Amino acid sequence: MTATCGEHAEAAVRGLCHATGLDQLADQAAADVRLMGETWRHRPLDAPPAWSTLTADSTPLELSVVLGDEPLGLRASVEAHADPANPVSYWESARRLNARLSATHGLDLSRVRRIEHLVAPRPADRPPMAAFHTMGWVPGRPPSGKIHLWLGGPNPADTAARVDAALSALGFPGQWQVIAGAMHDDDTVSYLCLDLATGPSARTKLYVQHRGVLTAERLARWDRLGPRADLGDGPTMAAIAGRAWARSAWAPGTPSRTRLEWRSNHRRFWSYGTYVSLVPGGTRPIESVMHQFGLTPRCRSDAEAQWMIREVLDAYDVSARSRDAYERCARFFMGGEADKEMYAHSFLSAQRSPHGPARIAVYFNPRMYFRRHGLTNGDLARAGQFQSHGGDDGGR
Repeated sequence: MTATCGEHAEAAVRGLCHATGLDQLADQAAADVRLMGETWRHRPLDAPPAWSTLTADSTPLELSVVLGDEPLGLRASVEAHADPANPVSYWESARRLNARLSATHGLDLSRVRRIEHLVAPRPADRPPMAAFHTMGWVPGRPPSGKIHLWLGGPNPADTAARVDAALSALGFPGQWQVIAGAMHDDDTVSYLCLDLATGPSARTKLYVQHRGVLTAERLARWDRLGPRADLGDGPTMAAIAGRAWARSAWAPGTPSRTRLEWRSNHRRFWSYGTYVSLVPGGTRPIESVMHQFGLTPRCRSDAEAQWMIREVLDAYDVSARSRDAYERCARFFMGGEADKEMYAHSFLSAQRSPHGPARIAVYFNPRMYFRRHGLTNGDLARAGQFQSHGGDDGGR
């Protein structure tokens, strides 16, 4: 039994490495997760969770595997915490983690510094997060890093101006207007993600979340921003997600608390979104478009999440080796029968390539708190408590 969040996190990342057959990455990944999670790794697992929006049960760690012809690599996303728990204190903690990761791995922070004045949380704004850090490991390569920064806001005009300013500062003037042309009335900007690297391969990714009715055309509209709309990722994913939603049904005897938790969870979370990836120096800065589906609100059990993931693996012709790796990962994170488990799966994304195999990313929640506390991310009572007790402490 693991006693602290750090022990649970290390066991989870080592289990992921083993399940994917990438044991050679385990020591490096475990060391990096210890570094990224140093603000919460000594916290007892039986203590209530701190405020967090990274996962559905406030676990400050999310793990993912990238699948192609074979398991290609692993990633861990971590939220740096602080006391008092609020966006301003978390932001300062994230900046300290930036410095430590830069010193350890030589990550480049210059692009983050260009836009800090646009993304640093202000106490009056109450964004749902400050920053998430991600480290990735691929056999034979040095670890890579990126950071997710909150850009959204309640006022669409203010958000648009901030996104435009951020993209321009990062070397993409005029690209917000291109992206905004694909926006639906129910779309909203959420994150900006920066590769913490130098050179022409360093990506900037803008995440847009979609509410309302999911249609193939709505996602195809985003595909047309990229260089290969003919690959049909949007319509393919829309059809699979639509089937997942249609077959979602409660098994006889499901406790009322579970039904209420899921209903509340569905109101709080975006069930699908798109990110646009930009790279500098090209005549067409938008390098690619990828669709991402939240499995937490869309699937009421991990059995349903598996059903949807398997359909994607079929549709994208994923190899038997990668399919087997996914199944091992799912068994590890669920720890029980899929139809009796909830929220071990968190996200799914897929993208075809004209130059090789498709890339599928499956995200897992190590669920430090779910069995004791249920769904806590975004809970209205907790949000009210956070706002009433965190406001005065959040000033600069």
